[in-house]
Amino acid sequence: MKNKYRYGVILIEPKWHVDVKTSSKITLVVVDMQKLFLTEKKSPWMNKKLLSIIPNIKKLIENSKIQNVIFTRFTPPKNWQKEKDSWQTYYRMNQKITPDVIGTGAYGLIDDFTSYISNSVIVSRKKSASIFMTGNFHSIIKKKSTKILIFTGIETDYCVLSSVLDAIHLGYYVIVVMDACASSKKQGQKHARGIFDRFPEQLWVTSTNDLINYL
Repeated sequence: MKNKYRYGVILIEPKWHVDVKTSSKITLVVVDMQKLFLTEKKSPWMNKKLLSIIPNIKKLIENSKIQNVIFTRFTPPKNWQKEKDSWQTYYRMNQKITPDVIGTGAYGLIDDFTSYISNSVIVSRKKSASIFMTGNFHSIIKKKSTKILIFTGIETDYCVLSSVLDAIHLGYYVIVVMDACASSKKQGQKHARGIFDRFPEQLWVTSTNDLINYL
């Protein structure tokens, strides 16, 4: 295993990273780059800090030569009162982001990515931080025979982290592009990185430019 140092961070390249150059079974995942989190002023979850990663995600889409791109969306249910157990509690405590209050328009992707939609897939889920737990994300990547998942988007220490762990448990190789992921929490990136580093055999943590140059 070869380690590279940049800006005080160790970028770990696992042994399987050589397959990334030639594999056609790669899917780039853009997690939840929605108005709800990034631009909708009525949303209690909107944080402009998260906008900083947009250029790097666009750079990856345009320059990485990856054919399969999936955008995910978190879309709370209209009748959240019918949810069971802890998810009903979750939505009761977060009613400001439900459709009746904020409107369904807030769940759309931000305008920066609309030009990519025609060549991509959009997958929605009504609950779960992980994109694997609800919706049809997993069935879609299986149909594409995906073996390697590249993760970008928000938030690093919540939906991205949950999804990365599920991907590893399901047997996928994972690449996390840290400067194309963001967290609203001050220590969010650092804490997520600490967990990612526990899976060196299955997970490659890298940067936008390094990944593009590698490919």
